[in-house]
Amino acid sequence: MKDLEEQQTIDGRGTAPSPSPAVASSMVESTQHARGKDRVIPGFAWHDDYALGHQTMDETHHEFVACVHALLTTDDNNLENALEAFAEHAHRHFDDEDASMRETAYGSAGCHIDEHAAVLRSLDEVRVMLADGRTEVVRSFARALMDWFPEHVRVMDQGLARWLVQRQLGASPVVIRRRLHIAA
Repeated sequence: MKDLEEQQTIDGRGTAPSPSPAVASSMVESTQHARGKDRVIPGFAWHDDYALGHQTMDETHHEFVACVHALLTTDDNNLENALEAFAEHAHRHFDDEDASMRETAYGSAGCHIDEHAAVLRSLDEVRVMLADGRTEVVRSFARALMDWFPEHVRVMDQGLARWLVQRQLGASPVVIRRRLHIAA
């Protein structure tokens, strides 16, 4: 697998990872369910604070958010498909980041890789519980991911993105965030 640094190929903008058919299907179904009449579903939405200035990582993180959103909002009958779509995404996402850290001798790789492994271990446990019909465990797992992700991005992924961009371009990434001020 090519590391994330090498995936930034098209005019320095990179190539967007396409969601797998399972991920795309799960995302469409969860969106359709979330639009149901008189149904309010708490979900997980992208926030500009998650942007790192490394296009490949940012695109992968958009997909992560969409997968977790699907876990939170999909109908119980589709929960197994949504969990498998998340599993497929998480393995690819973490494998790509882990490979980039190893291939570039990233100094803070140890604890970052350990965090990814912990999420994957939890995922395996959740799969077993879902097989026993415990759908509430999947929802709890999704809420825990929703709580974990912003801090992981801020502490772990931001440093990795900076490292990869510095190696590629010799400078730190620049992220322009818009701040909307809404009058009360």
